[in-house]
This record gives sequence, C-alpha cells and structure tokens, in this order.
Amino acid sequence: MQPTEAELAKKLSELTIGLREPPLPPAQASALVAFAALVASWNHRVDLTGAKTAKDLVEVLLADALIMRDPGLVPEGASLVDVGTGVGAPIIPFLLLRPDARAVCFEPRRKRVAFLRTALGQLGLVDRLVVREGRIEPDAPQAAGIAADVACSRATFAPSDWLAIGLRLAPRVLVFAARDGLPEGPPAAAVTARKYALPSTGSPRVLAAYAVSPRG
Repeated sequence: MQPTEAELAKKLSELTIGLREPPLPPAQASALVAFAALVASWNHRVDLTGAKTAKDLVEVLLADALIMRDPGLVPEGASLVDVGTGVGAPIIPFLLLRPDARAVCFEPRRKRVAFLRTALGQLGLVDRLVVREGRIEPDAPQAAGIAADVACSRATFAPSDWLAIGLRLAPRVLVFAARDGLPEGPPAAAVTARKYALPSTGSPRVLAAYAVSPRG
C-alpha cells in the first residue's frame, strides 16, 4: 500500500532526529514530504525505486540531502551538476533545502527523466533545475559542456573513479562513501567531510567535499 503523507512526515521527523540534525522549518519539511509522496505515487505505477515503505522512502530519498545542505560542503549560491540522478535523490531534496543553489542533472533512463521533469514542475524547481536525458561519458566528461561549481553523484561510480571524473566537471566534488571508503591522495584533497549513520541500520557513511590539491 502506498504510504500517506502523514506517515512520510512522521518518518522524516524521526530521520532528522536520528541524524542529529536540527528540526526543519515547516515549509521545508512539507516540501520534502511532497517529494517523497510524489515518488511513492509514481512508484505505485512505475518501478522507480526498490524503496516502498515510508521509512525506506524517507531514508533513501532524504537522508543524504539533510547532510549535503551543509554550506561547508556546498557553498552558498553554488551551481551543481548531478550525474546519474535516478529518482532525484539527493539533488531534488537538496534544492528544496537550499533555495540559494541551482543544478543541472543527467539521467539516461527515460521513465526516470519523465518523473524528474514532472517533479521539478510540481515542486517549484523549474527555474533552478535542468534535467538532461543522457549520460556523462567517463572518458570525456567535459564534453557535456557544463560549467558548475560543484559536481556530485551517488551510487553511480566507485568513489575514486567518481572523484577523477568529477574534477573534470567542477573544481569541487562531493563523494558519498562508506566511512572507510573515501579516496585519498592526489589529484585532490578532502576540504571537509561529514560523518553520519543511517538510522535504520547504523551503517556508517561519510560525505566529503574535495578540491584540487595545490601544486607543491
């Protein structure tokens, strides 16, 4: 059965507490619930994600965005490129939490592109999110012609592979990884990182922002 908005709102509140994040303003909480509800509605008809319950949907869709909103990871006013966007997490909830930011996202699967374009219209993101159907080629990512401040990608590439690709798209790269899975050494150094754990499993995670290492 499709979860209700009330169930999603309850799980969002529990997730925020579990991540030790400050309470969300009501407008932001409502926007995140609306996004999760839209995913649930489409998922009932089209197989967008394996997450089905309110708890799973909220954690899969929103947990990383709650961490990513930290200005230490994504500077104020930043433009982002998101690669392999899937159903829109974490970039859509991030934009709902950070009205100063904007993004371009790439997703190759047509049904997910259709969902993303519906979502940006319904969630008021038309002016801040561009959805492109297609892939970023790992051997020549710059061919996409994107000028962005921050590159991000979740669960599309191995962390070390993504770091190398992302640095050809933007001067700052976000890397999502297990706690001990961050790449180390040249050509970039982590400038800041947030460690956290998914409340449902206690699985340790880290989100790190990398920038090109200065030449010594």
